[in-house]
Amino acid sequence: MSYHRGGKVWVEENGLGWVALEKDWTGDLLPQDLVSENGLVGVDFHLADYRKRASLGGYAKFQNKWFFFFSDRSIEFHNLHGKTIFLMGDFNNWERLPEYKLTETEDGWGVWLSEETLEDFEECEFKFLADDGRWIEPHQHFPASSACDSTSRNGWFHQLRTGRDLFSFRAIDSVGAHGAEKWIKSRPSGEFGFFYDGNYSNFRIHAPRAELVELLLFETHTKDCPQTYSMIPSEDGTWSFSCAGNLIGKYYQFFVSKHDRQGELFGQEIIDPYARATVGRNGPGIALNRKSFARGDRFVPPAIEDTVVVEAHLRDILAHATLDLVDSERLEFAGLTKWLQSEDCYLRKLGANVVELQPVQEFDAKKKQEYHWGYMPVNFFAPASVYGTSDEDGRVIPEFAQLVDAFHKSGLSVVLDVVYNHIGIPPHLIHLDPEIYCLTDQDGKLTNFSGCGNDLRCDSQPVKKIIIDSLVYWVEVFDVDGFRFDLGELLGFELLSEIESELKKIKPGILLFAEPWSFRGRLPPEMNQTSYGLWSDACREELLNYAKNQSGKDLVIELLSHGLDRNNVRPCQSVNYLESHDDYALVDRFRDLTVWQDQEVIPDEVVGRIMLAMGLLMVAPGVPMISAGQDFLRHKKGIRNTYLLGEVNALDYEREGTFPNEASFIRELINLRLGEPGRRARQSDSGEWVVHTFCCMHQGAIAFGWESVKTEEKFLITTNSSLSGVSIELPQPWKENTRLLVGYNANESEPSTLSPLSFSWFMIG
Repeated sequence: MSYHRGGKVWVEENGLGWVALEKDWTGDLLPQDLVSENGLVGVDFHLADYRKRASLGGYAKFQNKWFFFFSDRSIEFHNLHGKTIFLMGDFNNWERLPEYKLTETEDGWGVWLSEETLEDFEECEFKFLADDGRWIEPHQHFPASSACDSTSRNGWFHQLRTGRDLFSFRAIDSVGAHGAEKWIKSRPSGEFGFFYDGNYSNFRIHAPRAELVELLLFETHTKDCPQTYSMIPSEDGTWSFSCAGNLIGKYYQFFVSKHDRQGELFGQEIIDPYARATVGRNGPGIALNRKSFARGDRFVPPAIEDTVVVEAHLRDILAHATLDLVDSERLEFAGLTKWLQSEDCYLRKLGANVVELQPVQEFDAKKKQEYHWGYMPVNFFAPASVYGTSDEDGRVIPEFAQLVDAFHKSGLSVVLDVVYNHIGIPPHLIHLDPEIYCLTDQDGKLTNFSGCGNDLRCDSQPVKKIIIDSLVYWVEVFDVDGFRFDLGELLGFELLSEIESELKKIKPGILLFAEPWSFRGRLPPEMNQTSYGLWSDACREELLNYAKNQSGKDLVIELLSHGLDRNNVRPCQSVNYLESHDDYALVDRFRDLTVWQDQEVIPDEVVGRIMLAMGLLMVAPGVPMISAGQDFLRHKKGIRNTYLLGEVNALDYEREGTFPNEASFIRELINLRLGEPGRRARQSDSGEWVVHTFCCMHQGAIAFGWESVKTEEKFLITTNSSLSGVSIELPQPWKENTRLLVGYNANESEPSTLSPLSFSWFMIG
């Protein structure tokens, strides 16, 4: 049975679409969601009647009876007129019995069965057989069937699928590109969304190719009984509505009507793209007083070269937090705010000075309890309502502001992981105007360089406007300290440069990071003209290869000297890491070396290799980043993409007790990196330091030194990725008055003797 995410969608040549759900419909928006996920625009959704459902799926339930039916038109099986047809299945041992004989009607053949006839069969296979021996195959698109061999399928019956699992819809052949180019090149100006000026309540949206835009006002968040107002169009492509009085606290949506390519009018309800708070992914938006969001003094983050970043997910951090929290607090901003006030908070003890929070903009979670990474945004201004104590009144805004304040009071900068390369479900911007807001191919279909079903059109001026406006909002209102751009290549050099320019006007020390790739390609070398730190997959792979003793050390020496990303003009333009959220956990990357059955018992060899890799990460020029839990060797059971697996991702803090030496080693590395001994790694482009690489004949051994031309400080780094001890030759000045600052399997008294799987950081003199 070929379902994906709960259903299957197909469209007939006449534009009639169908959604077959995996189980009976529960009253939610799953049919519309599935259509959007398939890159289609659909309207006029209707639950199919029992007879139509039976003609496609073989059966349906009606008035407490089971109706088995097929139509020669739906089955594409002709010349059966006058034939005797039997229903065969597990329930009658696949025998031709009179009570299972179908009756021919004008539109097909059917038979009614009582509930009692099938009550002993929760699910089973069935098929129709003609008296001339021909088997009637199930409908080619309907997924409720099972293969019995390479050329034949059986129908599939289930008691919980009564027939309320099939929807029809009208597939819209897009708006078309006609007239879009003008607006793609024109940046909108002014304020958008809801704003109250003291006398009038104002609503404004940019929809230049809409035929009609209506404002829907609701008294409650359930969107019952809307008051509908036609908005007024302007020549600049905007629509507006103003009325006397204060509408702060009201709920609202927009209903946008357009013509498709055939000239037929269709309309869709959307969340205001500029809504500051929403009641979940479907809305409504909440009209809020923007003046109440004002901030005071701004937190000053460290310079990018003086940072150590920890990537963290709100709920992964809170799930087993060592603090007395009620269950709901472990899902919310408020819970992390409370934990940050404790000195026992993991993020405070770790020692990193920048926390990169996985997405917190409104995303497409269906309910509060649903675990979600957040990389499917539906609104760029609103904090995720599922992380608030309530989604009904906009309180999530002050709650997120309090969280940022708590980070700052703990000395931690806050960088938000943001997704501006695609949009989630419902795709409100696609419903607003697909060609203006998303990339399409020559056939008018959505492109998919993001791997998530669509791509924002980041060369479009309206898209640039909403991206920059929202980023400015997060800095001005919440005082966040920076952003990490998911799949930054899809934003492009021009937009990323403009973002940098605009944000530095507000916070000159803004921290900016980006993934330099997408499924389309990589960012150009010109990114070295900016202050962005770009994720370095080269660092990740070369450190892993060396730590596994699977490759030579030349590239690692290059990394430690000046970095591997050769287009960079400053080391801090590389973000060095070994693990990130959507990759294997670092522990799991070593499962190809040795297999261990007990997930919690990691072989000493693997632990040693991981520690030497972590040591090298922290002394390499660039910005080091770790994933939360990496310090106590968290794993993900060998699963790479765990975006929906909250139980797998939740941090198990008891592992700190299992790996106390490793946790202490990594935290001391972070402390040294951010202290005086780490100045060379942080400031290696300053001209202060001379790097010495010492000759080590053994392929697994590395020894290099830092020497300050200003202070005469000297530091020696050694590492050995082999399973045997190694002796190296060091100049006499580098063997005198040595003091081990931090090490793993280190030989404290003799720097020139390297233990197996060891890392050492010495001060000389």
